[in-house]
Amino acid sequence: MEVLLRDIRQAVRALGKQPGLTLTALTMLALGIGANVAMFGIVNAMLLRPLPYPDPEAIVRIGEVLGPQSRSSPYLSNKTMPRIEEEAESFEQVAAYLPRGTRWRGPERTITLSSAQISPSLFPLLRARLHLGRFFTEDEARTGANRVVVLSHGAWTRRFGSDPNIVSGVVNLDGAPHTVVGVAAEGFYFPTPDAEVWTPFVIPPSEFSVQTGPGGEDLRVATTVSFNALGRLRPGVSPQQAATETRTILQQGRNVLIRGFAARGLSRQLDSGADDTPETDAVVIPLQEELTAQYRPALFALTVAMALVLLIACINVAGLLLARGITRQRALAVCAALGAGRGRILRQLLTESVVLSLGGGAIGLAAAAVVLRTVPALVPGDIARLDEAGIDGMVLAFTLGLSVLVGLIFGTAPALQWSRFPLLRTLNEGSAQSTGGFRLLRSSRTRAALATAQVALALVLLIGAGLLLRSFVGLLTVDRGYHPANVITARVENPDARFELGAMPTTLEAMDQIVSGDRWFAETLIDATDRLAGLPGMEAVGLSTGLPPGSRDVGAASVHIEGRPPVSNPAEMPFASIHVASPGYFDVMRLRLRSGRFYTERDGAGSPHVIVVNETFAREVLGGESPVGQRVRFGARAPGEPWEVIGVVADIRYEGIADTSPQPEMFVPTGQMEDAPVFSSGQFIAVRTTGDPLAAVPFLREAVTEAHPRATVDNVMTMDARLSAAIAQPRFYAGFVGFFAALALFLAAFGLYGLLSYTIAQRRREIGVRMALGAQRGNIVTLVVRQGALLVAVGAVAGLVAAAASSRVLASFLYGIATDDGLTFAAAPLVLVAVALVACWLPARRATRIDPMQALRVD
Repeated sequence: MEVLLRDIRQAVRALGKQPGLTLTALTMLALGIGANVAMFGIVNAMLLRPLPYPDPEAIVRIGEVLGPQSRSSPYLSNKTMPRIEEEAESFEQVAAYLPRGTRWRGPERTITLSSAQISPSLFPLLRARLHLGRFFTEDEARTGANRVVVLSHGAWTRRFGSDPNIVSGVVNLDGAPHTVVGVAAEGFYFPTPDAEVWTPFVIPPSEFSVQTGPGGEDLRVATTVSFNALGRLRPGVSPQQAATETRTILQQGRNVLIRGFAARGLSRQLDSGADDTPETDAVVIPLQEELTAQYRPALFALTVAMALVLLIACINVAGLLLARGITRQRALAVCAALGAGRGRILRQLLTESVVLSLGGGAIGLAAAAVVLRTVPALVPGDIARLDEAGIDGMVLAFTLGLSVLVGLIFGTAPALQWSRFPLLRTLNEGSAQSTGGFRLLRSSRTRAALATAQVALALVLLIGAGLLLRSFVGLLTVDRGYHPANVITARVENPDARFELGAMPTTLEAMDQIVSGDRWFAETLIDATDRLAGLPGMEAVGLSTGLPPGSRDVGAASVHIEGRPPVSNPAEMPFASIHVASPGYFDVMRLRLRSGRFYTERDGAGSPHVIVVNETFAREVLGGESPVGQRVRFGARAPGEPWEVIGVVADIRYEGIADTSPQPEMFVPTGQMEDAPVFSSGQFIAVRTTGDPLAAVPFLREAVTEAHPRATVDNVMTMDARLSAAIAQPRFYAGFVGFFAALALFLAAFGLYGLLSYTIAQRRREIGVRMALGAQRGNIVTLVVRQGALLVAVGAVAGLVAAAASSRVLASFLYGIATDDGLTFAAAPLVLVAVALVACWLPARRATRIDPMQALRVD
C-alpha cells in the first residue's frame, strides 16, 4: 500500500508539471466516461435493477399471440384466462389488468387521471402493502357490485391533501360515485409510476348468446374482451416451463383469438360454426423483460455509440501520452541509469494513466449525474422506469471499474513504448530530435495506427448519424394523407358514458343503449361545432372518433361484400377499422378524394347508409375495381341495411407517420353512427383556422361547455404538435447520435492535429534543413498534408468496411432508406475528409513559419 501511495503521489506531481496536456486529457476522458456512465445509469435502471416488488423475478407476463413468430403484444381474454386460472399449476396467482384514463371530478374541474382496472388478486400477486384501509375483494369485481377505488399514495397526497379519513369517502370517477376502500403504501406503483387510482376489473363471461337481430332473425353473438395478464411463478418453475404448460392448456380448449383484438381491446364476431381459427401461441415473459423489450434495440445502439466515443477519446489520450513521452525520454533514461528497472518504470507510467483516468471519471460522474436528472425530460415518450435512472452503488462501481480499465487501455501502449529505450544513446543525444526522414508510418507507427483507428471509428458514427438523419428527413417529407397546418384538436369526453372495457354489454339491446348515448353526445357536439364554424377565423370544424397520428378508432368489424359468396374460413374474412366522422372532418383535414364524393349533412339518420373508404380498403377488400357504388355489410348487423361506398380517399397514417402499412378503413357519417358497431366514450374536435390555431382554444372550450356543461375537454394541441410528438423518438435518435458523431469527428480531427503537431515539433530541425536547402513553403505544406491524408485514406477505407458491416443494427430505426444508403456512404466520408484535411493543414501551415536558422542551431 505504501508503494502504491508513493506511485500515486509521483503520478500527480508528473501530471501537474504539464497542466495543458493534463487538462486536455481530462476533458476528453470526462466526455467519454461521463457519456458511458450516464448510459449505464439508464441501462441499469431499465434492464438491470429489479422491479420494486418482492421476488420480482417470479412475476411474468402471460398471454397469447397469433403464431410463434408474431410480434404483437401478448394478451389474454375472457375466453382463455379462466382455463389458465383453473388448470395451470405453474402459477401461484394470476391477475388481469387494463391501463386506462379515468375522469375525476375535482373541486374546480374534471380532469383525467392515469389509472388501471385490475383483478383483486393483483395486489397480493405484487406483494403490495397498504398505507390505509384495504384492497379489493373478489365480490367487488363482479357485475352490479358497489363501485370502489384504491388510491395511490401520491394521489392521496396531491389530490386529497393526505386526508386521514379518506377511507369510506366518496369520489366521482367517470361520472359515478366510488367508495375509497384503501390507500397504497408510499413507493408502490403499477403499471406505471403515474397511475393514481385502481378500480376492480369486471371480466364478463365469454359464452355465446342468442340475440334478436334488426330483421327479427336470431344471431349468435359473443363478446370477447382482451387484457393484460400477470402471473407469479411457483418456486422452482421457469418461464419456459410455464409457457409449455400454458400452451398445452390453450391448445386443448377452443380458444378463438379474434382478429384485431390486441389493437382494439374488444371485438364482436358472428359464430359461423367453423373451428378454423388462427394459430395462437402462448407467451410467458418475465415482466421486467417485457416492459423494456421495445427499448432494448435503442439502448444497444446508443450504448455502442457511447463506447465508440469513449474508444476515440482513449485513442486520443494515448496519442497525447506517446507524444508526451518524447519530452520525458531523457528523464526516464536517468531513472533507469539510477537503477529503476523496466518493470518499475512501466508501473509508474501505468499509475499516471490510471490516476489521469480516475480524474476524468470523477468529472464524468458529476456530469452524468446532471444528465440523468434531466434525461426524462429530454427523452420523448413514456419510457418504463426511465425516471428511476440515477447514481447509485452500481453506477459508482461501474464508474470506478470503467475508469481503471480505460486508464489501462490508453496507458498500456505508451507505457510499453517509453519503458523500453536504448539507455546510452538516449543519455548521449540530449535532444528529442529524430532522424530518418519525414515518414509518419515509419517513425511513429503506433501513433499513426491510433490516428487511423480514430478516423475509422469516427466514420462509423458519422455514417450511423447520417442514416438516422436521412430517415428523419424522410419522416418530415412523407405523404401523410392530410394537411396539419393551422389545425387545433381536442378530445371531448362524454361524462355520461357507461362504456368500460371491463364491463362490456352482453346483449344487442345493451349495445343499442350505449350506441344511442354515443350518438346523442355526438349530436350535442355537432351543435358546438356549428357555433364554432360561425365564428370569424374558423375555416372548417369537424368531429371524429380518432385522429392521426396515433389515435385510431375504437371500432373494427368484419366486412361482407354484397353480391359475393360468404367467406367460409373466419381467418380469411376481411376486417376494417370504422372511423365515425362528421362531414366537416374531411374539410378540416383536407383529405384527398380519389374517386366519388364525400358525404354531406344530408347523409344523416333516416337516409340511405353511405360510407367513404380509403385506398387500402378499395384495393384489399373491394378488389380495387370500381369501388364507388359497391355495397357492404359489417359487424353483428351484417344482415341489416347495406352501406353504399360513395367515395375513396387517400390513405391516412394513424400509427405514427412511419406507418408503411395502412389498414382498410371506413368513414361513417356521425348521423348514422347508431347503425355502426362503434363504442366511443368521447369525440375529437378538429378546427382549421385562417390564423394561429391556438387562438381558437378559448372559443372551442366555450362552445363545448355551452353544448354540454359537464363534458371534459382534454389533450388540446395543434396537429403540428401531434406530428412533432409522433417523430419525437426518431428526432431524438438522430440528434443524439448526431451529437456524438460530431464529437467523434472533433476528437478524430484533434488527434490528427496533435499527431502532426508533435511530429513537426520532433522534425523541426529536418524541416529547417529542407527550407535552408531551398524547399518552398508549398512543398512543406504538401509534405505534411500528404502524410495526414494517407492516414485519413486508410482510416476512411477501414471505417467504410466497418460501417457497412455494423449499419444493420440501425435497421429498426430507419424509415424509407436502406442501411446501405449510397448517398450517406458517399457524403459521410467527404465530410470526414474535409474536416481531417483542415486538421492536417493547420500544423502544416505552422511548419512553414519555422525559421531555418533557429532550427539549425545546436540545442
